[in-house]
Amino acid sequence: MREQDEIASRLIEISAQIQEQEAAIQASETELQKLAADQVLLMASLGERQEVLSELLAGLQRLEQNPPPALVVEPEDVLAALRGAMLFGTVVPELQDDAQELIVELARLDALKTEVAARKQALADDIRRLETSRGEIGGLIAQKKELVARGNADLENERKRAERLAANASNLRQLLAGLAAAREKAEAETRKKAADAAAAARRLEEEKRLPKIAFAQAKGQLNLPAKGQVLRRFGDPDGLGGKSQGLVIGTRKGAQVTAPADGQVEFAGAFRSYGKVVILNPGSGYRILLAGLEEVTAATGERLRAGEPVGLMGDGPSSVTLLGDVVQNGEPVLYIEFRNSTEAIDSGPWWTANKEARG
Repeated sequence: MREQDEIASRLIEISAQIQEQEAAIQASETELQKLAADQVLLMASLGERQEVLSELLAGLQRLEQNPPPALVVEPEDVLAALRGAMLFGTVVPELQDDAQELIVELARLDALKTEVAARKQALADDIRRLETSRGEIGGLIAQKKELVARGNADLENERKRAERLAANASNLRQLLAGLAAAREKAEAETRKKAADAAAAARRLEEEKRLPKIAFAQAKGQLNLPAKGQVLRRFGDPDGLGGKSQGLVIGTRKGAQVTAPADGQVEFAGAFRSYGKVVILNPGSGYRILLAGLEEVTAATGERLRAGEPVGLMGDGPSSVTLLGDVVQNGEPVLYIEFRNSTEAIDSGPWWTANKEARG
């Protein structure tokens, strides 16, 4: 069990890393969109000014080719000289101002291109780290499942061995009845001790897996199961003429989803039009429903600690009918619902203030 606990702790750590990496990627993508928009606007501005600058440059070239006469050369053409002086006095300062503005804008464009390149590199690095973390978490999940399966196989082998011993003992001849009875008694005692030890170990494990505090007292202490934007809260109009019974979060494509609290998985898999669903029992009569996942990594009956991975979001919204109009923007949508017995309740008081405030 210690090895499973160590794996669970590592899964929590890596899941947190993945969610932070997803948040960094989302921020980089948003900043890249803003920088791209600024770059387009600046390019458009330069394009609009190109015709004016071209005309001014052409005018200056014409003046260089046909300069106005100087008074000392052609004193009789005073009017032409004055006109040339006036033209130079008006056009050249304006051209200088335009050239200076052009220099500033080109420098800004160059800085934007440099910043975009740096952001793209940072985004690529974050994506590489994310893929590495996801590969590690996949290996740990497989390792944990193997340990659980190995433990179940050991119990099954013990059961079969006990059945074989009982069958052999029942086939002994009459004269060996006493020896068989003695052996059976000894084996029964051994099995009882082993069963008692196993039961005690299971009880200890169950106690270790119990939430550190009662779920009702965990208000203000839970992290949202995925990074993203809160699109709808409990009690908001659901777009279908009713009120929302849960919390709706828009996430990144393929976002990591984690258990918001300690608990046992009561259901994990596809359910009707809800996409992949995980139902977690955190104790005290409460249930946590997570719907809209593309992939579920948790298994029914598995006990999870808060922060352990339960699955991944897809590339877009699932066909969750209770989400109404929020599925129209094309992003993956995670639906979270808390229930006390069978009644839906507001999950808002359970989330940490800084997480809930991002909606």
